[in-house]
Amino acid sequence: MHRLDRIRVAGFKSIRDQTLKLHPLNVLIGANGAGKSNFIEVFRLLH
Repeated sequence: MHRLDRIRVAGFKSIRDQTLKLHPLNVLIGANGAGKSNFIEVFRLLH
């Protein structure tokens, strides 16, 4: 099975252009309105 080691998101909701390095465990931390939920929505779309 293939595993993603990073994902780049550009132009999705509040995310202008961001690359996220993926590990077996990832934690998103940020202030309210920082875009954490938008990143989670990206993974829902990939499913």
